[in-house]
Amino acid sequence: MKQLIDRKQNKVADFQALRMPVALRNKMALMTRLKSSEASTNDITSHLRSLQFESVLTEEEKQLLHLRAKSHALSVYQCAQATYFSNVLHQLRELKSQLKNPSVKRTTRILQNDRSNKDPLLVGILGCGRLGSQIVQCLLTYGKISPANIQISTRRPEILDHFQQQGVDCYCDNIKLVSSVHVIFFCVLPSQLTAVAEEVKSHIQPSTIAFVFTSGISLRRLKQMLNTSSILSPEFTFPERNHDKDWNYHTSISMALENKSIVEKTCPISNTDQLVQVNPNLAVAMVYAFVNMCSEQGLTKQETLQAVHMTVFGENEQSPSEDKLTVTDFGGRGNMSECFPYFDLIEIYENESYVMQKLQKSKHLQQTFIKQYWRVFEEYLHAQFYGHLE
Repeated sequence: MKQLIDRKQNKVADFQALRMPVALRNKMALMTRLKSSEASTNDITSHLRSLQFESVLTEEEKQLLHLRAKSHALSVYQCAQATYFSNVLHQLRELKSQLKNPSVKRTTRILQNDRSNKDPLLVGILGCGRLGSQIVQCLLTYGKISPANIQISTRRPEILDHFQQQGVDCYCDNIKLVSSVHVIFFCVLPSQLTAVAEEVKSHIQPSTIAFVFTSGISLRRLKQMLNTSSILSPEFTFPERNHDKDWNYHTSISMALENKSIVEKTCPISNTDQLVQVNPNLAVAMVYAFVNMCSEQGLTKQETLQAVHMTVFGENEQSPSEDKLTVTDFGGRGNMSECFPYFDLIEIYENESYVMQKLQKSKHLQQTFIKQYWRVFEEYLHAQFYGHLE
């Protein structure tokens, strides 16, 4: 009798699943896959104490184990933010021709299918040690950027055969790098940054975005060192109240970014109480950097606002107007057929802008920003699950 009931319940469940919209069935399948992949990424030695890293440590040394979790978490945050930011800038350059052509239907779906971009984003990685190589790997895995549009400048390019075989341009020439890319990720040690900055500062174009991960240096000091105000530099803090928060540092960076809850924690405007905290002004500065690139691409104020909402917030023309950013939020007025002026990202980062105020007030904008942030990684997982990877 019990077997008959179970079979009947299974048939009902199958029938209900068939009645679900395809998109919903796909999403449920994806979430099932994510849960199983998350379970499979655990350390296989986790239940074998004699094989664990901690087994050979003294009690005094074990007091420093929390630094291992912090180091891993910091790398995950940095890689996630670099991948997200590169992706939205890349999508902007794909979107330009569509905004200039009113006959093209403006939807985010076009961005996913259009591969005819004639003006791709060029990304430079200055310094390819542990952090730099992890960022490159995440860009190649989750980003929409072609390997041919990624350049690396490092003291030992000969050891990067695995990247060169994929089409990444690797060399030892910092000046060449900063002169030929649209966004630069500085992945050098604090002790090296002064010399590197002195070498390249006169070759960085005003429109080039410098994303500096080197910690312990203020934005004002970075502006002096690099001779540009187009700088993004995350401010990471480790609140003492979160000192004992769990963080699985046994997984690789790429595998960690398959976990939605982890990726959302790395978002600058995430509301979760996390091991690492990021200054939320980074999200606002990213938006203004996006607007600066729109101006550099010749987009008008009206086109720029459309690009911001389509790419950064994933919205369309049917989204609530009260939650949309307006030209007034960016301090603009006058002719909407003109471009926005260039914004000083240092000033934006240090002061409370109207955009920041609106982000703080609008739960809708916060939710859509975080959703778009995760979508960069979700699209890869969806393509991988259904065998659509190129």
